[in-house]
Amino acid sequence: MLLVPVSLLCNLGALLPLRTYYFRDFSATFYPLRLFLARELREGRFPSWNPYVFEGAFQLPVLYPADLVHSLWPSPVLLSWLLTLHLPLAALAAYWLCRELGVSREGAFVGGATYALGGLALSSLNLYVFLQALALAPLVAGLLRRAARDGGRAVAVAAVALAVALSTLAVEFVGQAILLGIALGLIARPSWRGLTRSLGALALGVGLAGLPLALTLGLLPETVRGAGFAPDVALGNAVHPAVLLQTVLPRLFGLPQAPAEAWWGGRFFSKGLPYFLSLYLGPVALALAAVGLGAMARAQRLVLLALGGAGLWYALGEAGGLATVVARLPLASSFRFPGKAMLLPYLAVAVAAAFGSERLRRDRRAWRRLAAVAGSLAALALAVALLVGTAPPGLVAWTGVAPGFWPHVVRVVSGDAGVVVTLGAASAVLALVVQRERLGPGAATAALIALALADLTRAGAGVNPQAPGSFFTPLPEMERLELATPDGERVFSYGLQQSPSFREFLGRGGPGLTLVGTYLNRQILAPYTNVLDQVETPEATDLTSFVPRDRELEPSDYDPAAVPRLLPWLRNAAVSRVVSLDPLSHPDLSLMAVVPVGPPGLAIHAYRLADPWPRAYVACRVVAGVSREEALFAPYREGFEPAGEVALEGGGVATTCRSGRARRTAFVPGQERYEVESDGAGYLVTRDSYARGWRARVDGHEAPVLRANGKHRAVPLPGGAREVRLSYHPPGLRVGLVATGLSLLSLLALWIQAPSSKGDR
Repeated sequence: MLLVPVSLLCNLGALLPLRTYYFRDFSATFYPLRLFLARELREGRFPSWNPYVFEGAFQLPVLYPADLVHSLWPSPVLLSWLLTLHLPLAALAAYWLCRELGVSREGAFVGGATYALGGLALSSLNLYVFLQALALAPLVAGLLRRAARDGGRAVAVAAVALAVALSTLAVEFVGQAILLGIALGLIARPSWRGLTRSLGALALGVGLAGLPLALTLGLLPETVRGAGFAPDVALGNAVHPAVLLQTVLPRLFGLPQAPAEAWWGGRFFSKGLPYFLSLYLGPVALALAAVGLGAMARAQRLVLLALGGAGLWYALGEAGGLATVVARLPLASSFRFPGKAMLLPYLAVAVAAAFGSERLRRDRRAWRRLAAVAGSLAALALAVALLVGTAPPGLVAWTGVAPGFWPHVVRVVSGDAGVVVTLGAASAVLALVVQRERLGPGAATAALIALALADLTRAGAGVNPQAPGSFFTPLPEMERLELATPDGERVFSYGLQQSPSFREFLGRGGPGLTLVGTYLNRQILAPYTNVLDQVETPEATDLTSFVPRDRELEPSDYDPAAVPRLLPWLRNAAVSRVVSLDPLSHPDLSLMAVVPVGPPGLAIHAYRLADPWPRAYVACRVVAGVSREEALFAPYREGFEPAGEVALEGGGVATTCRSGRARRTAFVPGQERYEVESDGAGYLVTRDSYARGWRARVDGHEAPVLRANGKHRAVPLPGGAREVRLSYHPPGLRVGLVATGLSLLSLLALWIQAPSSKGDR
């Protein structure tokens, strides 16, 4: 139980639900989407369609138990606390796996602490689902091993754990746990029967998670991800070989949690910042792992070395070569970022460190290897610090760091190197006194473990900063603008990336830039943060790759000086209001308000767009038989009537109407109702994203939903006064329910019959 507080040493304040995380993906994606889920569940609806982003987009199925609990109190504080609890869960799961592999309680404690306090675990927190999957990975691996060894109910337990892990949808991490579990199972039960049991648990676990998996696979063909990423995207965020030095020098590239203030390592990362903020393990944990490899059974050592090495090889991306080959396999192009493969080597080090501490307690000779490895890592850190300290002109120019900032880099790297040298020296001193029998191996090992925990705590402190829950509350002036109106009009945000005012703000320097920048991102309704306020927005930066189509806007379109070029697109997206950190100048934009946001010279400018195009209208004229691309650009052609004409890719019913009107009368995510009147047959057109699962009923009778203007929806309808109901039914729902239901029955049958197979081990 000591592992519970130890796993939270980097941020003990997170032990109670008092504050919230805010950094990176947590605030930009995961909290807004989880809040949307919680609100919908409280209303008695399970969300599968999110109308607030991208003119409407898919909502990934969220069935992970902890996320469902969030609906009891839909706040960032509870969500942050539920996420924090996964650090103790990760520690306890790794502890249990080490015990399963034969390590003593003291040694397993070291494995659990290393796993929860290491850089990958702490970095996964702001990536949300990856911390959830990381916490469960040791359980999945260990239970698959037990299923192979014991069979019977162990198969059922492993399947349940796997299903829970798969419900996070962090399949890249779960897949690595599965590989490790099957390999360990083959060691524990080297027979076809053992393999069959592991695969049976795998199949049953996938079946139990059939609902979220089938829903995800059902929508995948319609998404950007399903179409396959370009090679540079799929192989982006790989681990540069130089980044591996982070395992020893945590701040080698500055402070990843404060990129606006003290970050210089952009040259080593394809997107300027690392996907995982830190890979730190420290010289003591790495030295313990090196000692532990020699203490393992040969088969276990080969499995950890082979799978950990393969994960590291893949994580190197194009530099390693393996990821380039794998990317050519079917479905592989739907996954991105090879760096996610670091889970296997990370878990391997934690397990090996547990064995290492166990060996040190029993074998005085093992201390020599510990001192040699720790000393070698100290020498490496010292060499890096000396290289940085000499500031070769070629190195400084290559990194892109301003020469005036280089002394700061030298101070940070030298400080970390000093800690590593100190730890190496302490390890050598402990080894010496143990060799001379001045101190018992048990006491020396305890002292070494204390050094390792202190080092991991030092390096991890501040990686996941927190703020008061009010961080996500909109400014009162923004609330008074009532941007979330029920009339169906959308709001376009210019965001921060192309903002001259924001770049000028960053150029001023000073403390707190990252915190303020994240706060501004929330207040200006940047992508997905608009969901917090239930404000509908058009296309913006795609953060999930589960949107119905490719982006239409280029980064240059977000230039505030390019307003005239952007206005037709905004109208076609049913936008009526625009917010920007920079003043905009165009006769079609009238200023609604200027809202100061804190730093001097920064304010949000809110504008109303003149003559917005209607969200829903009756089309009496059809441009038919065009391609999807032609239909997408049809609304921008001269002569196209935005309130009475529609472009359809194929044929369509003949229209006889000359005029009509449409009004949205009811709206909840995934369900809409319209009152339509026309003097003849026509189409109800809504400026909302088309997707395969949308269904329509006109006066209670089914009607097709067609793709209109390349991306929106159209429903053919006869003349007269009509009521049209649109509802979204996600593809894969029926298959998922059947798969989960049958798997539950199989699980029950296995559990009942299991006692008869207890003796077969």
